[in-house]
Amino acid sequence: MQTFKTVTKTVTEKNDSVHTDAVYDLMKNAQKKVANLMLDYDATGSEYYVHATKILASLVETYYAYANDDDYISIAEVMEAFNVLTYYDEKHLYDDLVKNTAFEKVDFYEYCSLCN
Repeated sequence: MQTFKTVTKTVTEKNDSVHTDAVYDLMKNAQKKVANLMLDYDATGSEYYVHATKILASLVETYYAYANDDDYISIAEVMEAFNVLTYYDEKHLYDDLVKNTAFEKVDFYEYCSLCN
Protein backbone atom coordinates (compact mmCIF):
# COMPACT_ATOMS: atom_id res chain seq x y z
CA MET A 1 0.00 0.00 0.00
CA GLN A 2 1.30 3.44 -0.94
CA THR A 3 1.41 6.37 1.41
CA PHE A 4 0.67 9.92 0.37
CA LYS A 5 3.42 12.43 0.27
CA THR A 6 3.24 16.23 0.10
CA VAL A 7 5.38 17.70 -2.67
CA THR A 8 6.15 21.39 -2.68
CA LYS A 9 6.65 23.00 -6.10
CA THR A 10 8.14 26.40 -6.69
CA VAL A 11 6.72 28.09 -9.75
CA THR A 12 8.57 30.91 -11.44
CA GLU A 13 6.31 33.26 -13.31
CA LYS A 14 7.61 35.70 -15.88
CA ASN A 15 5.94 39.10 -16.06
CA ASP A 16 6.61 41.62 -18.76
CA SER A 17 7.30 44.79 -16.84
CA VAL A 18 8.18 48.38 -17.47
CA HIS A 19 10.15 50.89 -15.41
CA THR A 20 8.09 53.26 -13.30
CA ASP A 21 9.50 56.21 -15.28
CA ALA A 22 7.68 54.94 -18.38
CA VAL A 23 4.42 54.75 -16.45
CA TYR A 24 5.03 58.26 -15.14
CA ASP A 25 5.47 59.51 -18.73
CA LEU A 26 2.22 57.80 -19.67
CA MET A 27 0.48 59.51 -16.72
CA LYS A 28 1.81 62.90 -17.84
CA ASN A 29 0.40 62.32 -21.34
CA ALA A 30 -2.95 61.32 -19.87
CA GLN A 31 -3.01 64.37 -17.62
CA LYS A 32 -2.27 66.67 -20.57
CA LYS A 33 -5.01 64.99 -22.60
CA VAL A 34 -7.60 65.45 -19.84
CA ALA A 35 -6.53 69.07 -19.32
CA ASN A 36 -7.02 69.81 -23.03
CA LEU A 37 -10.46 68.20 -23.21
CA MET A 38 -13.65 70.02 -22.37
CA LEU A 39 -17.01 68.79 -21.22
CA ASP A 40 -19.31 68.40 -24.18
CA TYR A 41 -23.07 68.50 -24.66
CA ASP A 42 -22.72 65.66 -27.14
CA ALA A 43 -22.84 62.19 -25.61
CA THR A 44 -19.94 60.91 -27.74
CA GLY A 45 -17.68 63.79 -26.75
CA SER A 46 -18.60 63.37 -23.12
CA GLU A 47 -17.88 59.66 -23.26
CA TYR A 48 -14.43 60.42 -24.68
CA TYR A 49 -13.79 62.80 -21.76
CA VAL A 50 -15.00 60.23 -19.24
CA HIS A 51 -12.75 57.52 -20.74
CA ALA A 52 -9.73 59.83 -20.61
CA THR A 53 -10.36 60.72 -16.97
CA LYS A 54 -10.93 57.09 -15.96
CA ILE A 55 -7.69 56.07 -17.68
CA LEU A 56 -5.80 58.85 -15.91
CA ALA A 57 -7.28 57.89 -12.53
CA SER A 58 -6.42 54.23 -13.03
CA LEU A 59 -2.86 55.01 -14.14
CA VAL A 60 -2.29 57.24 -11.12
CA GLU A 61 -3.67 54.60 -8.78
CA THR A 62 -1.50 51.89 -10.32
CA TYR A 63 1.61 54.07 -10.35
CA TYR A 64 1.38 55.06 -6.71
CA ALA A 65 0.49 51.53 -5.62
CA TYR A 66 3.80 50.21 -6.98
CA ALA A 67 6.24 53.11 -7.48
CA ASN A 68 7.23 53.43 -3.82
CA ASP A 69 8.17 49.78 -3.44
CA ASP A 70 9.28 48.64 -6.88
CA ASP A 71 11.22 50.05 -9.81
CA TYR A 72 9.14 48.03 -12.27
CA ILE A 73 5.41 47.61 -12.83
CA SER A 74 3.74 44.80 -14.73
CA ILE A 75 2.65 45.91 -18.20
CA ALA A 76 -0.57 43.93 -17.76
CA GLU A 77 -1.31 45.90 -14.59
CA VAL A 78 -0.80 49.21 -16.39
CA MET A 79 -2.84 48.12 -19.41
CA GLU A 80 -5.83 47.43 -17.15
CA ALA A 81 -6.39 51.20 -17.24
CA PHE A 82 -7.37 50.94 -20.91
CA ASN A 83 -10.13 48.41 -20.38
CA VAL A 84 -12.61 51.30 -20.34
CA LEU A 85 -12.18 51.47 -24.12
CA THR A 86 -14.73 49.24 -25.78
CA TYR A 87 -14.97 50.18 -29.47
CA TYR A 88 -12.37 50.14 -32.24
CA ASP A 89 -12.91 53.82 -32.95
CA GLU A 90 -11.82 54.63 -29.36
CA LYS A 91 -8.34 53.14 -29.79
CA HIS A 92 -6.97 56.46 -30.99
CA LEU A 93 -7.20 57.64 -27.35
CA TYR A 94 -4.73 54.90 -26.43
CA ASP A 95 -2.53 55.83 -29.39
CA ASP A 96 -2.50 59.49 -28.30
CA LEU A 97 -1.62 58.64 -24.71
CA VAL A 98 1.26 56.28 -25.49
CA LYS A 99 2.90 58.59 -28.02
CA ASN A 100 6.61 59.11 -27.21
CA THR A 101 6.57 56.58 -24.36
CA ALA A 102 7.82 53.01 -23.99
CA PHE A 103 4.21 51.87 -24.40
CA GLU A 104 4.31 52.66 -28.12
CA LYS A 105 5.94 49.23 -28.51
CA VAL A 106 3.24 47.42 -26.53
CA ASP A 107 0.66 45.52 -28.58
CA PHE A 108 -2.64 46.96 -27.36
CA TYR A 109 -4.61 43.92 -28.53
CA GLU A 110 -2.48 41.56 -26.48
CA TYR A 111 -3.91 43.13 -23.32
CA CYS A 112 -7.27 44.62 -24.31
CA SER A 113 -10.07 43.72 -26.67
CA LEU A 114 -12.43 45.98 -28.55
CA CYS A 115 -15.63 45.40 -30.44
CA ASN A 116 -17.59 47.15 -33.17
